[in-house]
Amino acid sequence: MINDKGCANKGAREFLFKGVGRLLSLSFIIFHLSFSLAIGQTQKGIASYYGKRATGRKTSSGERLHHDSLTCAHRTHPFGTWLKVVNPRNGQQVVVKVNDRGPFGPGRIIDLSWSAARQLGILRRGIADVEVTVYDPLTEGPPPPADSIPPVQY
Repeated sequence: MINDKGCANKGAREFLFKGVGRLLSLSFIIFHLSFSLAIGQTQKGIASYYGKRATGRKTSSGERLHHDSLTCAHRTHPFGTWLKVVNPRNGQQVVVKVNDRGPFGPGRIIDLSWSAARQLGILRRGIADVEVTVYDPLTEGPPPPADSIPPVQY
């Protein structure tokens, strides 16, 4: 309600602020629940990878991409989320950190760095069916460093 001086009255301001506060609280609860529920879920689909030529390119998070890093692009998981990616064809798995958005190709669920793709054994084919789950360092321990994982023979 606007009074004769052109200002909103106190009741209208309080209603507006309470409404915005409730909306923000509800948004936070929905985000938290959706992320918490995602921890136990497995996503299945096709993975592809960034070639070595992408090294140095800026990602959506602002980080620079390097082919030796264990990183990935995912459409929905927040930046910094750790994901465990498993190649069911050969049983290889790798833990990667989300630092980019994508992939946007049909059927693709994740874009991996070159190093992560190498560890999963998908360099030759270029794509592979994978299973992706959220990796929780609090319950599963810290992700292994890249140089402690033995190289994949192919």
